[in-house]
Amino acid sequence: MKRVRRRVRARSVSRSGPTRRPGRLFIVVTEGAVTEPEYLRAFNRVFGQRALRLSIISGVGEPHAVVERAIAELDAQSRETLAAGDTVWAMFDRDAHARFTDAVNAADRSGIGVATSNPCFELWGIYHYQDFHAPIDRHDCQRILEGLCESYSRRGSKNFANEELIREKYCAAVNRAENSLVRRAEEGTPDACPSTTVHRLTEHFRGMVTSAD
Repeated sequence: MKRVRRRVRARSVSRSGPTRRPGRLFIVVTEGAVTEPEYLRAFNRVFGQRALRLSIISGVGEPHAVVERAIAELDAQSRETLAAGDTVWAMFDRDAHARFTDAVNAADRSGIGVATSNPCFELWGIYHYQDFHAPIDRHDCQRILEGLCESYSRRGSKNFANEELIREKYCAAVNRAENSLVRRAEEGTPDACPSTTVHRLTEHFRGMVTSAD
């Protein structure tokens, strides 16, 4: 299914007075409990510059649960604290999840940003080091990343997040990720394996930082 790229429009709410600290809010709900949130925290240290407040809700589980939690966050924040320009994202893997497409569609209908990886988030890690275009499963993806990144271990700390890596290799990862989407579209299978849209989340984050300066 071909998805149209679009900006996420956060809902605004009028308030009689300030109800939270200054700074725009960027909420990310993640499937995983370690790899994704650790990367996002390192990314925030490199690019956040305290211009945004990053809130990570991690380890939620399968994609539909992630999206449901993101929608709940959007609704709760809209009622109480969400300001114009704030945003909520759901981050999860394609892997073998049965309700993956339903989750993506539900997020789109609700105005939730979606960052997915096919087969898994580790593909985004690989793109920090090299291109990759062959079909691959989650286990091989993790094995390849383990060979590229000293800090990543399939059986230990599944963590490829460090500030030096992001500073030096992030822009190349964005280009490779975008190229993966172009290649899959040319093959007639948009968002198929291997592909990722994590860079849409991170670039949206960087755009919010720039606009807040």
